[in-house]
Amino acid sequence: MGSSEIKTLNELFLKAVATHAKPDCFLYKSEGRYQGVSSQEALRKVAALASVLSQLHVERGDRVAILSENRVEWALTDYALLGLGAIPVPIYTTLLEPDIEYILRDSGAKGIVLATEEQLAKIVNVRPHLPDLKFVLAMDCANLQGTGADCWEGSVALQMGLAADAIESFTAKALAAQPDDIATILYTSGTMGGPKGVILTHSNITSNVLECARIFPLTRDDACISLLPLSHILERTLDFLCFWRGTSIAYAENLDSFPLNLREVKPTLVGVVPRVLEKIHDRVMDVVRTAPPARQKIFYWALGVGKRAFPYRLKGQPLPMGLRLNHAIADRLIFSKVREQLGGRLKILASGAAPLAKELAEFFYAMDLPVYEGYGLSETSPVISINSLGNTKLGTVGRLIGGVEVKFGEENPDPEGGAGREILVKGPNVSPGYYHLEEENRAAFIDGWFHTGDLGTMDDEGYLRITGRKKNLFKTSGGKYISPEKLENLFQSHPYVHQIVVLGAGRKFVGALVAPVFQRLEAHAHKQGLNFSSREELVALAQIRTFMQQLVDETTRWLPPHERIRQIVLLPRELTMADGEVSPTLKVRRRVVEEKFRDVIEEMFSRHAPKIQESGDSSQKSE
Repeated sequence: MGSSEIKTLNELFLKAVATHAKPDCFLYKSEGRYQGVSSQEALRKVAALASVLSQLHVERGDRVAILSENRVEWALTDYALLGLGAIPVPIYTTLLEPDIEYILRDSGAKGIVLATEEQLAKIVNVRPHLPDLKFVLAMDCANLQGTGADCWEGSVALQMGLAADAIESFTAKALAAQPDDIATILYTSGTMGGPKGVILTHSNITSNVLECARIFPLTRDDACISLLPLSHILERTLDFLCFWRGTSIAYAENLDSFPLNLREVKPTLVGVVPRVLEKIHDRVMDVVRTAPPARQKIFYWALGVGKRAFPYRLKGQPLPMGLRLNHAIADRLIFSKVREQLGGRLKILASGAAPLAKELAEFFYAMDLPVYEGYGLSETSPVISINSLGNTKLGTVGRLIGGVEVKFGEENPDPEGGAGREILVKGPNVSPGYYHLEEENRAAFIDGWFHTGDLGTMDDEGYLRITGRKKNLFKTSGGKYISPEKLENLFQSHPYVHQIVVLGAGRKFVGALVAPVFQRLEAHAHKQGLNFSSREELVALAQIRTFMQQLVDETTRWLPPHERIRQIVLLPRELTMADGEVSPTLKVRRRVVEEKFRDVIEEMFSRHAPKIQESGDSSQKSE
């Protein structure tokens, strides 16, 4: 069964097990070190779990939720459900009980497989309201008494001892799956309203995996760290890709342990969101700031060399002699040390889910750490386009993958053309629609084209550029169109701005809510001799407000006058998932934020807008 014959995820799984007899197709941290799960052990456990689920009356077409952080049991549960013809419904572990209850009810989940005691407690609380939820399987089994949950590991171990023909039975059921069968229902994070269940078929995801495999020719000698939530289609498709190519998949313990896990696993590939790259960048720069002046000087010299060199490397061109010699020195003194802290073997940082600042990408390329930014949605399984080796243009999300078509909507929401037009997508990776939401389906899927809601442009070389979100585009009272994402993306990796929300619909000028990087802002305040006893007092200080406004002015100084952020409000805390202000993928829920901070927003827009300085004027720069 070659790749051209693979039409379902079940075929992909079984073919990969047969092709790559690996002792470590999965890696998990236990007793202080990473330990391997072999291909055959994975198959045996998947088949045994499928038998357990069958005994719990899980049948073809039944929905079963997975509520767990990334771990081997997540992947094995996924493959077991798919093999039975059941439909996995992933749930983010960060969701609160009302959201979890909504997803379980809306999907009609027959059961749920979960991980920790914390997640089990949520289900115990909502289960009385969910009569269709017939079973709970828990991966962590220490305290299950009185919870109504069964033990995942114990059930699988028992079944492995009883069912001699489990693999044969599982294989027969798995190969009965058809390409158009539903493989999963993914609930979107609901930044523009309530969560919607996105239906993806076996052929949707499989087509995406196989196309990405052509672009990134991974092998059994590669290794990947699974960091982003498997409940997000980006990480799940990436893990399917790695399993298909025989690439070992190691599960990160958590974001805090990620740097250590990188050094332990020494991966060649990792999927990231820009926020992860920002944290790595900040960690490097914090070390630089505390280094002796001579060492700092060497670092910034090397960084300059790297930034001059990488455009040649992107095009596959040799470096000029002088630059080649300087680059070799810079690599030995600085770049190799940074790469070593990330395991020493990284050759692919696949970035998605949010826009990547060009300056951040340039930093990593300078260190010879290629970041390949792509674009996609849950509805497209997810990859629509991506940069790759020899086909990279920074500031874009790459060229379209094979089989995918893009066109742009005829309606231009911005008559001046700066925001681009809506991106429409057609291809084998595009969802057949939302789960029992006919009105939404009629609006989003028209004549075979999925209307993404994203705005963009495509250049003459076929590189796609995302310029904003159609629903977020707003017009000031002066009739000027503003893309908030365009402005917000300018502040990625800003040393003093952690989060920013741009506002101004129907207003005379553009304003923003800003959650500062408090550690640095507090250090600045102490250096200036300012007194404060809380973050509320800190952000209320006139000197601090002036300082932060100057930083914002500096960052936006090159924009046309109507786009510059002329007033800000400093928030005394960051926006969080716990407060419902950001989604599990860290996207701001604008409606929630605007409602919650309505009073301070009104106060901001009641102020007199300061006169705009010419772009050539200088403002106070960050320290």
